[in-house]
Amino acid sequence: MTNTLKVGLIGCGNVVYYGHRPALKTLPDVELVALADITPARRDIGGDWFGLRDDQLYADYRDLMAIDEIEAVVIAVPQKHRPQIVLDAFAAGLHVLSEKPISNVPAVAADLARAADAAGLKMAMVHNYHFLPEFRQIKGLLSDGLIGDIRVATLHFLGVIDHPGAAEYQADWRHTLAAGGGVLMDMIHAVYLAEWLVGEAAQQVMAFVDAPEYAHRQPVIEDLALLQIAFPSAYAVIHMAWGEGVGGLDISGADGQIRMRYKQYQSGGFNQPVELYSVDSQWQRTDHALENLPEHMDNTARSFTELWADFRDAIREDRQPIAPAAAGARALEIALGAYASAVTGRVFSLPLDPASPVYQKGIDGIAELDVWAGSKTKAAGIFGLRR
Repeated sequence: MTNTLKVGLIGCGNVVYYGHRPALKTLPDVELVALADITPARRDIGGDWFGLRDDQLYADYRDLMAIDEIEAVVIAVPQKHRPQIVLDAFAAGLHVLSEKPISNVPAVAADLARAADAAGLKMAMVHNYHFLPEFRQIKGLLSDGLIGDIRVATLHFLGVIDHPGAAEYQADWRHTLAAGGGVLMDMIHAVYLAEWLVGEAAQQVMAFVDAPEYAHRQPVIEDLALLQIAFPSAYAVIHMAWGEGVGGLDISGADGQIRMRYKQYQSGGFNQPVELYSVDSQWQRTDHALENLPEHMDNTARSFTELWADFRDAIREDRQPIAPAAAGARALEIALGAYASAVTGRVFSLPLDPASPVYQKGIDGIAELDVWAGSKTKAAGIFGLRR
């Protein structure tokens, strides 16, 4: 083993360009050795991005895994394809950095987390919002006790931009049932952020899930999700939609509040934060200088670079990364619990019941639940439910 972490990239979609590429080209002790993608055009694009030779580009990821010098792989294919690739990586003795969500199915996610532990290998999730400067700054203020114990954290993500996938593969794959869900699954960042900011594991979730924005398209997945999450000593609210809605964050504590907003009032991850302030128990406002790079995409690139550095260090120091497989599995269960709540009109306890069809099958198990007649999700005809 050398000091340089030598890695292989599996899947070369758009996230590679703005996220993984800056990290792999910035960190001096992480080296991309090879790339695999089933699409010839994406292999060529990836080769150009990284300056790879033709003999470093593979159609079959298993050929990439056979390269002796590779120590870890990053898996950036759509989630339905990830589980087998992850298991093959463990069988080959390779550490894994996986795009989010960890899987479409909670039972599979749990299996992957157990497989990583059994193999003695690291599996880290691309939960890069941990490293966006505004969220790290807010986490620091909370850890310093600025507003006392958290009461309610509200995350506004109602302006999620609906970016298409790579056209050479399938531009609309996030709008299919194969994606495992819609905007909530696409932006599961908000779910793991809620747990991280509160500092506890979620115990219950209830939600409304609908598809009003794309009703004219006869959608099969949601474009609107409104969640309430209960923790042992606090609550979180997530408002999420593809569209033009409110973005930002509000946290109420025992001794004050924290508020943050983005440029043009957009949602987190899509523009620069421009306002961060706290209000104490005497209603006195304090503005906090934001720690940002000049451009939003620079912050995004840096978040991936810091995520990669944490993954590298977790391997070298034999410790857990900031977002191990177990964190990915918990976030997935919250999202699927929200879908189940919206369909049944009930609060769902977490972790999910392993016997639940949603735990065993993901959204494919939704139709097996006792559907509430007044469900907005049923009325929208999504998740395989008939209107």
